Amino acid sequence: MLNYFLSIIPITYMALFQVVNPIGSGILFLNLTPAASGELRRKLARKVAFNSAIVLLVTLLAGLYVLKLFGITVPIVQICGGALILAMGWRSLNNDDASPEGGDRKTLLEEKLNPETAYVNQAFYPMTFPFTIGPGSIAITLTISAESLNHSGNRYVLFAGAITSIGLMAVTIYVCFSSADYFLSKVSPQIRRVVMKLLAFILLCIGGQIMYNGLHAAGLVR
Repeated sequence: MLNYFLSIIPITYMALFQVVNPIGSGILFLNLTPAASGELRRKLARKVAFNSAIVLLVTLLAGLYVLKLFGITVPIVQICGGALILAMGWRSLNNDDASPEGGDRKTLLEEKLNPETAYVNQAFYPMTFPFTIGPGSIAITLTISAESLNHSGNRYVLFAGAITSIGLMAVTIYVCFSSADYFLSKVSPQIRRVVMKLLAFILLCIGGQIMYNGLHAAGLVR
């Protein structure tokens, strides 16, 4: 029983690590918080890490039942989540040229003057979901949840191992997100701007890839 529990932790953690990619996401996190101070980014990192753990835990314990309740398939989650990430990447890529048209100008002005309020309001959406915990993470966690149905005798051991892995992933997310600005602070503003634009394009491509995976899984593309 103990050996089974210990075997679940590294498998689940590495599966989540590959999809969440906290190191790469931590650098991309800077692109979403250009006006934030180091202290504010650490605060946001704590919130994102906590929110990520909650989302994964809820998905692990109740995700399959929620999807069945509403008749939603995993490919649809991938398509919609990929579209959201793609939109985030496009907005970041064109951030300098963006202008408020038809929006609430007063709210936008307040957010520019008080970036903490704006960023804290975005701590769950889009920073936690779908940026950090996206369709891939949801799909893996749903797979683990489904696997527990096939191992009813060890179901609670599997859940305990998966929950431990989720806790370790939350700690990893916090460390990577809170320390990313330290590494980029060593480069010049011009190089940092170029890196940010490249990362925005990568984010755009990630969203497109997730959408493609969902379309492929649904049989809509080859």
